[in-house]
Amino acid sequence: MSQRLYADGKPSLSGVDAAIVDAVGADEPWRLVERFAELERVSGTDDERAAAEYLTERLDGFGVDHELFEPELFLSTPHGGSVEAGDGWGAASAKTVSFSADGTAEGELVYVENDDEMESIEAMLSVSLAGLPEDLSGKVVMSESIIPISAIEELADRGAEAFVGIHPHEREPHEGIVTPVWGGAPPYDERDRIPELLVANVSASDGRELRERAAAGAEVTVSAETTTEWQTAPLVLARIEGEAAPETDEFVLAHGHLDSWHVGVTDNATGDAALLELARVLDEHSDELRRDVWVAWWPGHSTGRYAGSTWFTDEFATELAERCVAHVNVDSPGVADATAYDERVKWMAAVEGVAAGTIADVTGKETETFRPARAGDYSFNNLGIPGMSLQSSIPASVREERGYHPVGGSGGHADAWHLTTDTIEKADPDVLERDTEVYTLATARLSRADRPADPVRAIDRLASAAAEYDEASAFDLGPVRDELDALREATTALLDDADGYPAAADRLVKALTRLQFVTEGQFEQDPAESRAPFPRLAPVERLPDLDGDDARFLELQLQRERNGVVAELRELRRSL
Repeated sequence: MSQRLYADGKPSLSGVDAAIVDAVGADEPWRLVERFAELERVSGTDDERAAAEYLTERLDGFGVDHELFEPELFLSTPHGGSVEAGDGWGAASAKTVSFSADGTAEGELVYVENDDEMESIEAMLSVSLAGLPEDLSGKVVMSESIIPISAIEELADRGAEAFVGIHPHEREPHEGIVTPVWGGAPPYDERDRIPELLVANVSASDGRELRERAAAGAEVTVSAETTTEWQTAPLVLARIEGEAAPETDEFVLAHGHLDSWHVGVTDNATGDAALLELARVLDEHSDELRRDVWVAWWPGHSTGRYAGSTWFTDEFATELAERCVAHVNVDSPGVADATAYDERVKWMAAVEGVAAGTIADVTGKETETFRPARAGDYSFNNLGIPGMSLQSSIPASVREERGYHPVGGSGGHADAWHLTTDTIEKADPDVLERDTEVYTLATARLSRADRPADPVRAIDRLASAAAEYDEASAFDLGPVRDELDALREATTALLDDADGYPAAADRLVKALTRLQFVTEGQFEQDPAESRAPFPRLAPVERLPDLDGDDARFLELQLQRERNGVVAELRELRRSL
């Protein structure tokens, strides 16, 4: 097992790093997994509250300072769904999703083929509606997809009666959420973004039957039962005071979601266990930490589109913006057979050194660099806080041998993620111990480092995107590239002359992170939809496909964005 968990046997660390990793054990985390495996921790339920009570009792036992919050969150709990034909046939596997409309609809079943055949998560989240008529009144649209958020919005706008998603799992569809509103509750002037459309999902086997019926022009009835309302849910926050640099008021945030679909052992009981052990170990080594460490367990991840972490971002906005240097998202560690770190790891450029270095030093495994998606409690992008998620993965060769399809979590375990079958045998205490070592040391290094984040790496990542966009069309992004070059030179000079991590470097990292990941304001939330690198300039890639007024309109938009970006970069350079 050691050879599988560690590249050449467990690597040898030294000093404080060794002491922290050696202090991580398997017993305490696994006890939590065993307890949580008995609890269906849907947000707002008694089982979720029991899980929070377990955490607070263990933190009390460790002597770790903590607080229990009970925010009111806008959650949508799915109860049941159906897809039935007029001859009495019904899809045995049918489920609805969070934020589906509640009710019943009838219509002609129309099948839209997903050309990408769901060979990637991106394909599973999208459906092309290009071949459908503009008016979809009286139609129930069906396609292979998990949750095509953009298509759902368009279907609602075009008058469709319902959407039925065909999932790749043979026995049951994965649970999911359909709203694009990050945090569940929209601002007042965006309240119409909650889709008014009935949504049901079915398994692959039921989907094959429905495709045949669609070809014969069948009429179907779709029903969905959801409860969408404000609910109180528990949020646990532990605070560990770093003692090595009393003059420093910065902190690192380690976090993961407390709630789950069903018992959710790998998503995310194992993450909750890793966070508890992380808090215990780092509290014991607080005298070695330069920065404080906050450890949070979120509610509302599954039925509120990251509602708990969004509430926290709003509630603690000033402290996060001014004091938090980085965050570590702990989701789906400890999955049985998750021996690789080459597919599911994600980090922002500024913290790449700590992320990749920690995986290498603890496990000896090779890794890759992946950009974080707009998902997974990355509720801090608009604040500009750089983050990482160091999720291990079942190797691709093993998943292929088992016939797994792509999934968003659970280490790639397609028979666990968002299913009733995410039970305790899907996890492994030895894998969990190793993954907890990685997450604990990464958090400790962010706390202890003279420079937890690197603005030069962030500049280089933006410069790479700008260069790619500059070559995509005749639109000139030279002024942006020139400003990035000048900012890099000024930043390098600042760091060469500075001791430690100057406040100007932290402000710069956060501004660059916003440029790389968001389009909305610092204290807002971008929607739960993908964002291309340097998203304000990304539309330049569409320009070669346009002509006439459309091309002129996009050029005008890009000119204004270019002006804004150049001005921001110039102001950042002057502020140094």
